[in-house]
Amino acid sequence: MVLPGFALHLQPLLMQPLLGFLDNICRNHAFLPLEVSKNDRNLAPRLDLFGKIERFSHYVARQMGFEDESECPQLTKLAYEYLKKSQGCDDKIYEYLANEPNADALYVKLVDELERCILGYFAFHWSQAPLIISQVLSVNSHQKKLKEFVMAVTRKQRFEKITRDLKVTRVFSTLMEEMKAIGIISNGVLNNSNVMVPAVHSQRCPVLLLMGGGMGAGKSTALKDIMKDSFWSGAAADAVMVEADAFKETDVIYRALSSSGHHQDMLQTAELVHQSSIDAASSLLVTALNEGRDVIMDGTLSWEPFVEQTITMARNVHKHRYRMGDGYKVAEDGTITENYWVQVEDEGEETMIKKPYRIELVGVVCDAYLAVVRGIRRAIHMGRAVRVKSQLNSHKRFANAFQRYSQLVDNARLYCTNAPGGPPRLIAWKDGDSNLLVDPDEIKCLTSVCNLNEEAESIYELYREHDQITEPGSVWKEMVLLPTRASLQQELKTVVQKIEISVDKMVNLKSL
Repeated sequence: MVLPGFALHLQPLLMQPLLGFLDNICRNHAFLPLEVSKNDRNLAPRLDLFGKIERFSHYVARQMGFEDESECPQLTKLAYEYLKKSQGCDDKIYEYLANEPNADALYVKLVDELERCILGYFAFHWSQAPLIISQVLSVNSHQKKLKEFVMAVTRKQRFEKITRDLKVTRVFSTLMEEMKAIGIISNGVLNNSNVMVPAVHSQRCPVLLLMGGGMGAGKSTALKDIMKDSFWSGAAADAVMVEADAFKETDVIYRALSSSGHHQDMLQTAELVHQSSIDAASSLLVTALNEGRDVIMDGTLSWEPFVEQTITMARNVHKHRYRMGDGYKVAEDGTITENYWVQVEDEGEETMIKKPYRIELVGVVCDAYLAVVRGIRRAIHMGRAVRVKSQLNSHKRFANAFQRYSQLVDNARLYCTNAPGGPPRLIAWKDGDSNLLVDPDEIKCLTSVCNLNEEAESIYELYREHDQITEPGSVWKEMVLLPTRASLQQELKTVVQKIEISVDKMVNLKSL
């Protein structure tokens, strides 16, 4: 007969193996579809019993073949600096390898491996993306757990106070930003020239360029290429740039909250000013169109009613002036009305004869997984975050709407930005009244995004066809599942072990 006291003493000893077993399951079997291979499961950041995600530093060490990050502390420190794009991080990586015979080649291999680690680390646990971002930004931070808890609990009150205190300042600040964007104010000085009616439009129609694509699709990269063509290289300087994100970053409330340094507030801060930044961009858009300016509108274009009404307004703005409407409204009985633009009644004023707008559409698509990784990295670098589900929704909606949009505009182009570091590829185009022409091999990028799962928790849940992420040309296949990756990792591990031992000896000698 076992005595109760002895049994009580024995209980923790019996529980330890069970807890270890459960912990091993959590670590090695992240919540992935059953068909995912064991090797692919090892690419996922591990979870402990409490659902906490493996640190990026430990993940890099594990991918390189180390049991623990303590075996390569200098490497993991460099990995964090590379992830955060800290100033001088590239030089530090080169210095780390400088004493090796083939330092240049090793530098390229190590940077490529860090890129693969980033692509793997951010390919899973998407519902916890804010926690992953916070975990990365908390490295070397001395903020205590209690303070983090207090900041989270008091977030609503802090946001309300800052919003209330800066309410009036925000109105004037936003107005000033609109005036700067349209050219009424330059460097804080009132511009008395007639910027509102460019003389060049007496010879040609003004142009509205709609830049569309989900968050993180690579629109900025595509826009840089477009600005090099014969028309925009001359017209871009005087065009009005309409971008909600630009207003978000200059919003006094957004800046006040962001400058506080509480990265746990990042997502909520962006969501707080989301609608006001959209309203400011809409106000700038309608003003610029009323005055016949060349306009570049950069957004997701994921909400069809808004885009369709905007195109209709642009088609008629040479005959009628417009103002902002009430937008999206839900009545008490549940009826939804969407009225984004309203014609302004003529008041007997003499109006100039204007030419109609030429409307161009440039769409940008990419593997949605790649966009998620770009979005998380941007949040780490720039402090601007979005929820992954919202991001995936924006990609899916734009992809499904693109062909309908192309029928409403004068010409359309669709680019794919899947090539890491490479130029955008043209995969579909339409001029005038012709039908949309597509590259039959490349257009699969668009059709796959049309059918993505916006509830996906990882890359393995993103598409209906699991094999899609391992097809030729897939970033996941070409980068993360690189056939030679294991041998490259072994080569790097050998070099890193040698360097870490050398650094450790130097530290010990200095301490003597």
